[in-house]
Amino acid sequence: MQKKLYYIIEKELQSVDDFEETTGHKTVSVYEIINNEPKKFFSLDLTNDDNSEEAIQDYLDDNGFEDEVFTLIQL
Repeated sequence: MQKKLYYIIEKELQSVDDFEETTGHKTVSVYEIINNEPKKFFSLDLTNDDNSEEAIQDYLDDNGFEDEVFTLIQL
């Protein structure tokens, strides 16, 4: 059975002369649902150019989940 993981992307902002602009970095937070409640599984600090889903899969593969199949859903 495929497990579902949900993720959100937050782009890092900075204020410059009363304007907000991106810094070129983002945080990807990955959640799983346990007992109908979201629980943060892990977070990744990436550049905006990084592919978020590839980075999530790389993290999973590097942390003992390489044999499991996940469906990734962006919120």
